[in-house]
Amino acid sequence: MENIIKSIEEYLAQASANIKLVDQALTGMQGSYVELLTVLAIALLGVIPVIVPQKRRQVYRHLTQLFGIFIFIFVVYTCLGVFGMIRNFHRGLLEIGRENIIALYFCSVPVTILTVSMIFGPMFCGWICPTGAVQEFSSAIFGRWQRQRKREGYPFKKWMLVLSCVVISVFFAWVAYLGATRVFFVEDSSLYWSEILIILLLILMWRMREWDYKLRRLRILSFGIIAFAAVAGWRILSPVHFTFNKVYDPASMLTTIMVALTALAIPHIWCRYLCPWREAIAWAGKHSVRKLEKDEHSCVQCGTCNMSCKLDAVEYGDIDQRECHMCLRCVDHCPNGALKVVEKWKSEE
Repeated sequence: MENIIKSIEEYLAQASANIKLVDQALTGMQGSYVELLTVLAIALLGVIPVIVPQKRRQVYRHLTQLFGIFIFIFVVYTCLGVFGMIRNFHRGLLEIGRENIIALYFCSVPVTILTVSMIFGPMFCGWICPTGAVQEFSSAIFGRWQRQRKREGYPFKKWMLVLSCVVISVFFAWVAYLGATRVFFVEDSSLYWSEILIILLLILMWRMREWDYKLRRLRILSFGIIAFAAVAGWRILSPVHFTFNKVYDPASMLTTIMVALTALAIPHIWCRYLCPWREAIAWAGKHSVRKLEKDEHSCVQCGTCNMSCKLDAVEYGDIDQRECHMCLRCVDHCPNGALKVVEKWKSEE
């Protein structure tokens, strides 16, 4: 058994070392290695959602998500996950005036995402974020049961208990193995977020309706911790980080797997409660010119939008802009066209 585990680890280490399809950043800007391909791909998010046919928009969105997974994992180098965005941004700001090319390198992706969000809304979360896409594709496995549970008001379900036990067993078995081979919880501080996911899963399994919105404030705490760690020079690795660093990182891999597994029970659990970068994008999205609006005359309070939103960000046509990912599922599923995408470039008198 030990030989099998070692063989698996050797395979994962080799796969991580060779995961990138290119040896350096593509389309570097004047030797700066600022990845223009990444910046342009993110900027396209402002255009794609409104130019594709509405009837097929969700198909295009899923294709864009697959593209996001591919380009962020197999091609780009500058993004280091949801924690790395904050850490890179801070490091880039420190280099302004000293090494401006390095500052541009570290700030390019975070600034582009925030700028696009300030203009066109938080479409990065709903259309291209690899962590969000992994959760969405994972949760689709039990999509029918999740919708039924939501329709019934999130009651306790036995299958939820069984699923939670399986997820917890995977986590503790992996942690026990890591604890025997590494300086546990020093090198692998990202596992604290996995522990919190486990606790959230247990709480929400019993009291989803009561605690859902209250626990979303944890994103602020998560952002504060990562921002403080960046200033203090502490390195906390995020989910999916192992795919950017080209180094086998079992803690980051485990955290990524835990995000996917917990999303089987609660859609977008990471985005809802723990993603610090989501909190930054929510702030930027509040200032965007692109909004979702409800036509009061067309809305018949049918609740279709409620069921279509996996983040519970809409209720009978009323949009919670802070929680909305601009995936536009509610717009595309509304039978009466009561929800629309509007852009207001000029202030109304």
